[in-house]
Order: sequence, then C-alpha cells, then structure tokens
Amino acid sequence: MRPRTMVAINVAGTVALISVFFWVDGDRSPLTLFRWALLFVAALVFPMHLSNRVEAALAELPGPVSPRLKRMAVYPVWVGLFTLSAAIALLTRLR
Repeated sequence: MRPRTMVAINVAGTVALISVFFWVDGDRSPLTLFRWALLFVAALVFPMHLSNRVEAALAELPGPVSPRLKRMAVYPVWVGLFTLSAAIALLTRLR
C-alpha cells in the first residue's frame, strides 16, 4: 500500500471514529466539540504534517530508496492513531 493511500485511509477512519464518539457522547457543547477537534489535530493532523516532511526528506536523498525506508513516512501517522486511541480510552474512562 502506498503511503498516501494509507494516510487517506487513516484520516477517513479517524474522522469517522471521532464523529461517532462525539455524537454518542451526551454533551454536544461547543467546548466538547473544541476538545474533539483539538484531539483530532494533535493525534492526526500534526503527525500527517510530520509524515509529509519525512516523505519530502526521503525524496531528496540521492539514489534509490528502499521500500522499507519509504514506509517511514507513515510511522508518524501510526503514532498519532495510537495516541488518539489512548486518548479516547482515557476520556471515556474519566466519565
């Protein structure tokens, strides 16, 4: 799977996951919406930015790059998803 495809799938899945948790939660105040949006930015948008920077740096390398090294651009997104999962678990336990 190409890194951009994997990132697109992760974004779609994360948006769906956050939307479900927001609508299932009884509190739909603007503060709650802000909290979920901030969690989305911290857990996915920022790692995607880092992923793009890694991909750009890999493109600047001279010579061919191994497929294993090309997959490094996806690792920040995976870390963001695990962070999102942990945060959702923590938020649901605190209630």
